[in-house]
Amino acid sequence: MSHPQFHSSNKLSQVEQVLSPWQANIIAGNTAFERGALIEARDKYTTAHTLAARLLSQFSQAKICQSVISAIEHCCPAFVVAAHNLADTYRAMNQAEQACQCLCDVHISLSHLLQHPCDTVRTVVVHHHHKTYTELVQFAKLHSHYPQLIEQINQTLSYTPDQTATVH
Repeated sequence: MSHPQFHSSNKLSQVEQVLSPWQANIIAGNTAFERGALIEARDKYTTAHTLAARLLSQFSQAKICQSVISAIEHCCPAFVVAAHNLADTYRAMNQAEQACQCLCDVHISLSHLLQHPCDTVRTVVVHHHHKTYTELVQFAKLHSHYPQLIEQINQTLSYTPDQTATVH
């Protein structure tokens, strides 16, 4: 697996370049959402979410240097924004289960990233992890009439990254 490489002299422009497809999809998703084209918005946000998740994963596995930390500082909020926009779109489509799944998935992904060996990376992630926590609590309040979603949210909020699935 190749990891994006940055040089400190032009790291911001390179981070912006790497995130430009994410940004284009977020803008297109926002435009579609505003005009009520929810399927198009969902598809654009899904693409943006996938791009941000992939980048965040790649940078979090790269050798830590200031350029990689800068990339994580940009990719982490991109990942959260895409997930929250996607969840909002699912809510607008009356698909609370899918919205809940998006919010739970992003929170669990950040829970794993909180275990990163670099203190600076963990500091970046903790802020966004708190946002996803707050969003899940808000979601639970709005959808308290769905006990299965409340249970899923409770499991997500009590999740610890040392919980691993057993593969047979």
